[in-house]
Amino acid sequence: MVKWINDFSYFTSLSGMRLAVVIVLALIIILALIYFIYSAGTNSLKGIIKNSKEISVNKFLRLRNIKGKNQKLSSNKIDVPGVYLIHNHSEKKYYVGQAQHIVSRVNNHFTGKGNGRVYADYARGDRFTVRFITLKSSRAKNLNDLERYFIKKYNATEMGYNRTKGNQ
Repeated sequence: MVKWINDFSYFTSLSGMRLAVVIVLALIIILALIYFIYSAGTNSLKGIIKNSKEISVNKFLRLRNIKGKNQKLSSNKIDVPGVYLIHNHSEKKYYVGQAQHIVSRVNNHFTGKGNGRVYADYARGDRFTVRFITLKSSRAKNLNDLERYFIKKYNATEMGYNRTKGNQ
């Protein structure tokens, strides 16, 4: 067997400064791994959708438009059925919607092709975030049930942008 595998004298003889250096290096490695794992889920649109994370509209638009050379938008590959929650933090209002292609649909709201009141508030400078819930990741039987649940949960008809209680 290799001698260094059986020789733990380096670690047992650690004292003072050497022990502190080993501990600090171990902590740095652990923190780097935690950061890498966390950022993998929040720095890609796929990770954000998969983990149902809330993100700013600016980050959404930036991630949605990432593409490689001679390729379609990266978001086209992950445009799945689900429900989206648009939260206006400035006005404390929600808009809940459903779509077969949630990424494209949310993009429409912030480029003037969706809910006019949402877009007007966004263009005025209100602070918005977006959250995606895929049908596959939910326990709902269909998009209508999922949308109704979130409209009710966030009181989006009385205190938000929704005009109906969900596809009724």
